Amino acid sequence: MTKKVLHIFGIMNRGGAELRTLDTLLPLANKGIHLEFCALTGQQGVLDQEITTQKSKVHYCRLGLLFPIRFYLLLKKHHFDSVHSHVADVSGVILFIAKLAGVKQRIAHYRSTQVSAQMTLVKRIRNQCFKKLIDWFATNIIGVCNAALDAFWSKEWQNDTRCRVIYNGLNRQQPLPKDPDYWHQFQLTEKLPVIINIARMDPPKNHEFTLEVFINTFKESPCYLVFIGKENASVKQRLLKRINEVKLTKYVYFATEQSDVYPFISNADVMLFPSLWEGLPGAVIEAASLGLPVVSSELAGVTEIAHYLPCIQQVSLNSAITQWSSALTIAFEQTTEEKIAAQTAFIQSPFNLALCVESLYAVYQ
Repeated sequence: MTKKVLHIFGIMNRGGAELRTLDTLLPLANKGIHLEFCALTGQQGVLDQEITTQKSKVHYCRLGLLFPIRFYLLLKKHHFDSVHSHVADVSGVILFIAKLAGVKQRIAHYRSTQVSAQMTLVKRIRNQCFKKLIDWFATNIIGVCNAALDAFWSKEWQNDTRCRVIYNGLNRQQPLPKDPDYWHQFQLTEKLPVIINIARMDPPKNHEFTLEVFINTFKESPCYLVFIGKENASVKQRLLKRINEVKLTKYVYFATEQSDVYPFISNADVMLFPSLWEGLPGAVIEAASLGLPVVSSELAGVTEIAHYLPCIQQVSLNSAITQWSSALTIAFEQTTEEKIAAQTAFIQSPFNLALCVESLYAVYQ
């Protein structure tokens, strides 16, 4: 018997949560679980075409005054067995409406580990109300890592039988040897180490700090920096201005958003990831899965990944920038044996797609 699950996101763009959920679409379909998606912005995303190609669909239901009615009617029309919401505490409203519509399984999925400390009193009260709705109407509560449930649900979540952690899973890519000419297509022709940063240009991703670490590293150890991810015009303009000031234009490349980041990972020497906050960052797992050294900020989700994957080094954002540069230059010297050991560690880790699919299947059953 096929079960229908509706996943709730803001928009189906290339975010970690969206991509990792999409990865489970076909494996779960083979087990009789049919996934569909709902975009609360009411806007089309870059993943919509891929979702359609995989014989699923995206429903557009924009938040607003009439949202409760539109969403209720959507659920009644399509007879979903489960609503699986990924929109933090706002999931409370989603699950309340799902309960009214008679949806039997209602899942709140926490994807971040950072609760904003600058939230206004009104928003704090609002989120407490939303959280109470989750408590009343959620049949299942999932965290992308232990730290996500610690931050958003309760430090004692293990005592709540509805709660469980399901790590994001990846399909293991076959490791490939470096192509000595790979970076030539981007006019990076000198034989220098390559640092990559995989992140959309949002403030929490800390791109300007990434650039400052690169500039400091370059002074002692010339290298390249490649930014990979969806661009923001104002952020990029500030980065370009700073690059021009230090006359390093030919050593920094903007690769924009990529449908496949693995060729970049396979040919880089290290990934720099100084985010301000994350949940369980997929880019870190992707890099570490191929044995690429990762120098990351001290984030709870990354700490959980590093417990299983040894090629990750964490540095405090409060540390001197020289400590970041030192970590990068050490990573440049990774040996073949260390890389193979890191790849083997990933195979034995919980961050594989098959385990994630089995865990989700168990929830939906």
